[in-house]
Amino acid sequence: MSERIVTCRVLSGRGTQCTGEAVDPNAELLICARHLAEAQRLIHEAFRRAGRSA
Repeated sequence: MSERIVTCRVLSGRGTQCTGEAVDPNAELLICARHLAEAQRLIHEAFRRAGRSA
């Protein structure tokens, strides 16, 4: 029996869905490692900016 591969749900600006495999296929948020890293980087930068202005 073959296992079903769950893909990333991120869409490009043109509406094309990412074809990367989801990091956690059972998670509520289905994103690949590339988009997870990008989100983590953006969150880190936001926290740094918020910390500087406080």
